[in-house]
Amino acid sequence: MTPSLDSLAPCFQGLIPAMLFTCSAEGVPNAAYLSHVDYVDASHVALSFQFFNKSRRNIAENPKATVRVLNPDTGQGWLLSLRFVRSETSGALFDRMALRIESIASYCGLKGIFKLLAADVYEVTAVRPAEECGASPEAVTVSGHVPADPVFTMQALQHMSARIHAAESLEQLLDSILAGFAEVYGFTHSMLALATGESNVLVTVASRGYSENGAGAEVRFGEGIMGMVAEARKPIRISGLLRGMLYAQAVKIRAQQAGMHAFDARVPLPGLANPESQLGIPLLVRGDLIGVLCIESETPYRFHEDDKTSIELLGSYLAIAVQHMQLHERADVVASTAVVEPPQPAPKAAAPASQPGRAVREVVFYSADECILVDGEYLIRSLPARILWKLLSARMRDGRAEFTNRELRLDKSLNLPEWKDNLETRLLLLRRRLEQKCPDIRVVPRGRGRFGVEVGCQLVLAERP
Repeated sequence: MTPSLDSLAPCFQGLIPAMLFTCSAEGVPNAAYLSHVDYVDASHVALSFQFFNKSRRNIAENPKATVRVLNPDTGQGWLLSLRFVRSETSGALFDRMALRIESIASYCGLKGIFKLLAADVYEVTAVRPAEECGASPEAVTVSGHVPADPVFTMQALQHMSARIHAAESLEQLLDSILAGFAEVYGFTHSMLALATGESNVLVTVASRGYSENGAGAEVRFGEGIMGMVAEARKPIRISGLLRGMLYAQAVKIRAQQAGMHAFDARVPLPGLANPESQLGIPLLVRGDLIGVLCIESETPYRFHEDDKTSIELLGSYLAIAVQHMQLHERADVVASTAVVEPPQPAPKAAAPASQPGRAVREVVFYSADECILVDGEYLIRSLPARILWKLLSARMRDGRAEFTNRELRLDKSLNLPEWKDNLETRLLLLRRRLEQKCPDIRVVPRGRGRFGVEVGCQLVLAERP
């Protein structure tokens, strides 16, 4: 029985290179490896056109071709008989294929050079097994995927939904969701970056499975899979990432030999040193980008179509939940401001006394760069830095240890936006950075809209231009 193209979906994930066979008008054959074969519909596929000039010339003379793809789940190869239909350089299909290639290129500083020139659409006129391929034990070991049980998938989504509903704070929500990915789906390496109001930049606020939490790591639009997801606002799934990067590196060497040296600096891979599979999901609410969720694995072809579908659906709920947490806190502050006078300066209190034997930490705020260094090492910048400086200065000057989100919002010197200030996200980022880089200083939640500053060392504060 001839399989449908739909049933060959695993073959189109790019884990194992496909081969394109063409023939010139004179009957001279040519074979070339393909970067990607994309499923279009029940009777069409699209091939990525990047560098295959000989194949392109053959197709112009003879529109028939054969492509061999391999199913990583079973090891079975399939030969697709093709007839060229058209070449697309824009539109949804082109954008989808280009986004995957650009994501890999961005890791190697090749964005704009290692790129898709066109998506060539072919009609599939026949599908037959490639008998010489057989069922490769190596290929089966690569994946061994069993399609998800629909009941399990629904139960998993219900479990994750319950985690969302049970969360009482933004921090608890993010940590619980990442823990759920590990416990329910077996995805042990994940991270979340949220928008903070700064243009074209996300900031990592939660992660799981890594030696360091990575809090404060900036994700610029267009850099790496998270940056590409943020820029395009579309999900990206990459299998066999290492193979794609090796291919991109080979292209980079060829381009350098041709005199093309204008490459961006290489963007370090987030999290795992050698990820083989990555899945990036944009967190969107009515078109607004709330953040990006990224899950990765050292296993090739770890994320399948059913995984992508489940995580995309979950991402929609998560985006709404994150925005709700942020807006709910903001609404509480607005309501309280309507009936309560702005806070008066706290009574003068004795500054914390010197305590011999305790570690001394020098905290320096550089006003021009709006960043804080602790003992000469970078801690944090921008609004979180201004907030921390305000808190530590108040503690040193007035002996205060308790603060509220409301007073931060009313403090004009912090220059918070009038709306969508994402204060909770910034406070969460500040807490995580302190936990990672300076555990002697802690910002501890005391309840909704309240927090304390605990210091386990002697502080020396200095402000410099």
